[in-house]
Amino acid sequence: MEPTPLTPLSPARGHRPALTVGPPFVGRIGELEQIRRVLLSRQGPDGVLITGPSGIGRTRLLHEAHTLAPRRRLISLQPRIEAHRAGHAEGSRRSPATARALADLARVVEHSTTDPWLLSVDDVHLLDPDLWPLLHEAARHPAGKLLLSATTDGPGTPPEIQALWSGRSLVRMDLQPLDAAGVKELTDSLLEGGLGQTSAARLAQACGGSPRLLHEVARAAVEQRLLVRSEGCWHFVGEQLPVPASVLELVDPQLRDLDETCRTVLELVALAGSPRLSSVERFCAARQLEELELRNLLRIEDGGADPAGEVRVRIGHPLASYALSCGLRPLRRRRRLRDWLAAHHGPAALMAHDDCRRLAEWYLDAHETPPRGVLDRAIEQSLRDQDLPSAVRLSRAAWRQNPDEATAERHARALTASADFPRLTEFITAVRASGPGFGRALERAEARGMLLQARYEELERLLPQLPAGEQSYFRMAARYFQGCFTDAYALAEALRRDGPAVHALEAGLIMMGSLCHMGRPEQALGLYAMLRAELDHAPGGPAKFHADSLEELHASALHYCGRFDEAEQIYWQEYAHAVQNHQVRIDAQRGLALGHLLHDRGIVEAALKCFTFTSSYRVGWRQWQAKAGIHAALALSCLPADRRPDSPLPDGLTVKEAGNCAMFLAVVEARGRHESGDTATAARILHDAVAAALADGAHADAAIGLHECARLSLPGPEPAPVSLRLEGAFLQTRLRYEEAYRSRDPKLMGRVARAFADMGAGLYAAEAYAELARFLRQAGGVKAATAATARARELLRGCGPVDTPPLRFLGPAVLLSDRERLIAGLAAGGMADKEIAERLCLSVRTVSNTLYRVYRKVGAENRRDLRVLMTQRSGA
Repeated sequence: MEPTPLTPLSPARGHRPALTVGPPFVGRIGELEQIRRVLLSRQGPDGVLITGPSGIGRTRLLHEAHTLAPRRRLISLQPRIEAHRAGHAEGSRRSPATARALADLARVVEHSTTDPWLLSVDDVHLLDPDLWPLLHEAARHPAGKLLLSATTDGPGTPPEIQALWSGRSLVRMDLQPLDAAGVKELTDSLLEGGLGQTSAARLAQACGGSPRLLHEVARAAVEQRLLVRSEGCWHFVGEQLPVPASVLELVDPQLRDLDETCRTVLELVALAGSPRLSSVERFCAARQLEELELRNLLRIEDGGADPAGEVRVRIGHPLASYALSCGLRPLRRRRRLRDWLAAHHGPAALMAHDDCRRLAEWYLDAHETPPRGVLDRAIEQSLRDQDLPSAVRLSRAAWRQNPDEATAERHARALTASADFPRLTEFITAVRASGPGFGRALERAEARGMLLQARYEELERLLPQLPAGEQSYFRMAARYFQGCFTDAYALAEALRRDGPAVHALEAGLIMMGSLCHMGRPEQALGLYAMLRAELDHAPGGPAKFHADSLEELHASALHYCGRFDEAEQIYWQEYAHAVQNHQVRIDAQRGLALGHLLHDRGIVEAALKCFTFTSSYRVGWRQWQAKAGIHAALALSCLPADRRPDSPLPDGLTVKEAGNCAMFLAVVEARGRHESGDTATAARILHDAVAAALADGAHADAAIGLHECARLSLPGPEPAPVSLRLEGAFLQTRLRYEEAYRSRDPKLMGRVARAFADMGAGLYAAEAYAELARFLRQAGGVKAATAATARARELLRGCGPVDTPPLRFLGPAVLLSDRERLIAGLAAGGMADKEIAERLCLSVRTVSNTLYRVYRKVGAENRRDLRVLMTQRSGA
């Protein structure tokens, strides 16, 4: 039976991609700071020598460094351009620009002067040998500094250049490929309109941290029209990335004089990815391998990072690796594949030791049919490692070659993991039309697709067709996403006890998440220890992804307990791991969790970088997309009004759709209403959210809502909630802030402020100290109030620009009532007295009189002065 083909993406008419102008300088901040210190030092090194392979970013770093010493006269030489000109022009005369630069250099070197100057030479290894003595004189000049760059490609740096840094005249800086975070930031900014995250991950993975290669591949994709517009961003067309001619030209000098055997070895290593050294030694003598290693074309990696402890080989240069792995034509790929298989007597030995995913893709790129065993293992490996584009491609090939229930189920799993729900629906429809017997194999994939699209009513209608254990699993997950934490916990507990073993770990994760929302994070930490022990006895396999989620939930439990430093360390580790391994959507989820903690620390702009990064994804699950928008809006509401971009909330998002983020959405909406003066609606939103949280057993969420009421100076719910059952210092302190605010108890508010500060919640601590200062002034304790205000200002220095109601008028030593602060805020925001009166159901006279009292208290002449004083952080 032939599978039904799927409809490809099509480009948007009249809309073509374009490269961005002036891409950001990323990933070299530490190197730039080191150069700055050298250039500003009066003693010590005479300059910096930047080295590295082609395409690593030497020239860009050199140009950025020029701005670090604006008081130095810049003399710039570009030997590569001069060498290119000499190779094409008659005679050997230098260009006028070079002649002028050399004359300037000779002049400043010859004459003793105190005027500082900077000599910049890009590709210094190409400098004419007759100029090296002048260069050495410049390095010894007391008023000069040198910035040089040289490539490590080829035979090496000339001895005359080596003498400059070996004699410690210059600091040598060996540039490494960009790290994953830098690559991610660069790929996100390459195209106007944005590059889809799956395509960005493909590009980042293929380019090995080379900025030049990233730019060249993106430029070639634009020129060759290999990009299509879909879901608001650009995506690569087809399975292969383009191979720019410019990259081949850069690599050619390194490969041109290689014999056929060495060339074959490089091609095999590039196509195999990172094969075992013992496999590569089948194709050439040790002498040839040593030559390739000496020329930096091959690198040997010890077995420390390999699960089997195998020594492996990889291409040493990102440009060469890309050109050899992506630039080979299909027939040559096929010949190399057959050579590789013949040397290993078939795929069985390779499956036992090497990367099945890379091997299966090698088959497909060579237009060969992978063996069923290779494909099956490669698909599972791709899904386990969250290499979703590979999982989709391989599972599609498996379905086309062997259309049966198993291959249909694997392809549906891959499409679900990739959140490609339109294609999932199309595929399920096509499979059912092709063979009714396949329908049962796809019911679970269909149910999971409905779950992750938040189509809960349709899911409930489908569940009776599934086995009892599967029904319990999907009901548990749905109740958790909907925010019904007591029900979710009970279902998860029963599933761990009586359900299928395959769902036991995920049920444990749901229990941990539910316990955190229920205000029991210490119990969640106890459950974590149990789940960690279970996982350590069964590593790998399908549970690998859930193992990563387990660490994230571990950090969340620590976060809710108030152990911020421990939580942040885990969050950063998990986030960096996902980014490093190009795990699309997983890095977004980890960034979202990290941003949540940074927000609670009060580092709002750093949190926003995580949320902006997350919400820029065009591939994801509905629940996480909504969560990202809500948390980004939450962070934005803490910034001054002039620093807030457009709201990141998804259009038409309702409390029901927000699910387990309903409380955070309520906080966002309440802050917006409060800022516009509609305090009654703001209070009602929070009161309703607290009641809903209590109904679902979410005591932690209820504590957050009560804390927010106090932060906005809103009345608490009536009747007041009964005593909440909360574990952990963070949740308990948030609730005590509300108690201290209602009772106007300075001692309790002081304890709250210190507790927030001790755990690292800087913004909440500053707000508590600001309120403490108000209480103390009301009680006549001016000296103690001044000390509390100073402590609040000290904490705010670590938060960056923030503006929340408790902090307003922190600067002047004034005492405003809650109503005065609210009216002053609306007036400072530009509302007229009449508008304020209508919004607050007051008379215009009352508003005017209140503003008059505020002006006298804070020393303002008008609304403009009021706006400045509201967020003033200087001394009283």
